[in-house]
Amino acid sequence: MEKLLRCSDLGTDCNFEACGDTPEEVLEILLDHARAIHGLKDIPEKKLLHLRESVQDAFCVPKGGYTLGPN
Repeated sequence: MEKLLRCSDLGTDCNFEACGDTPEEVLEILLDHARAIHGLKDIPEKKLLHLRESVQDAFCVPKGGYTLGPN
């Protein structure tokens, strides 16, 4: 099952969601996003622990959504 982590788990008002195959992968995707978009540089160990605990099992939707049939 895929893993999901939301940027809002960092305390931001952002709807970015990181999806991946492992908790480590989604954490790295989220941290790259937080650095690039929100300018976060150093994330305290306590916040990293919270993020690791916030990883959820999910079925991630491919970017752009699903095609339900011929159109």
